[in-house]
Amino acid sequence: MSTIELKNLVISKISEINDEAFLAAINTILDSKSESVEDYNLDLKKSEDDIAQGNVSTHDQVLEKIAQWKKR
Repeated sequence: MSTIELKNLVISKISEINDEAFLAAINTILDSKSESVEDYNLDLKKSEDDIAQGNVSTHDQVLEKIAQWKKR
């Protein structure tokens, strides 16, 4: 089966589904697949840059900030 045939088969099957929760689950799967490797690598690079520049907080620091925010 070719890629085009498979796509058409999947589209046909999805068009017959009326279960909203099931369609939402399919949508979640498709959304997670749509992120390209390049986007993923770019996100990793940004994270590494943040770490290198010290733009991070420990778990305890975040909890303390939350506690301070709740006191306001």
